[in-house]
Amino acid sequence: MGNNKTVLIAEPTETLSSELHTFLDDMGFGTIKVKTLKETMLTLQQQRVDVLVLDATLLEEDCQFISVIKGIEEDLNIIICAETNTPEFESKVRKQRIFFYHIRSFGTQDLKMAISNAINKSSH
Repeated sequence: MGNNKTVLIAEPTETLSSELHTFLDDMGFGTIKVKTLKETMLTLQQQRVDVLVLDATLLEEDCQFISVIKGIEEDLNIIICAETNTPEFESKVRKQRIFFYHIRSFGTQDLKMAISNAINKSSH
């Protein structure tokens, strides 16, 4: 099912990648894990990525990084994962044309569905 699809997970800890590991393996998706925005940029420049799952803590309230990514990969589906939600931050990231905004306290089911939908969208 995966058809060589790759999910890039950018987070300072490995919480998301460990939560999603079995799901991504079962779906046949390749996974790349990075810990910083710099590593994220280098990976996007060097490899084909279908979906970026980005931990909001890396953004530190500044969503300009998303604009930079969109400048490199305009059609990249970006999923932002936030520990807590503030209307101001959610408004900022949604203005950047992200694919999905995930609040971690809701569990991983909607995140998994969003990744699957983003992969399907990227293949069209």
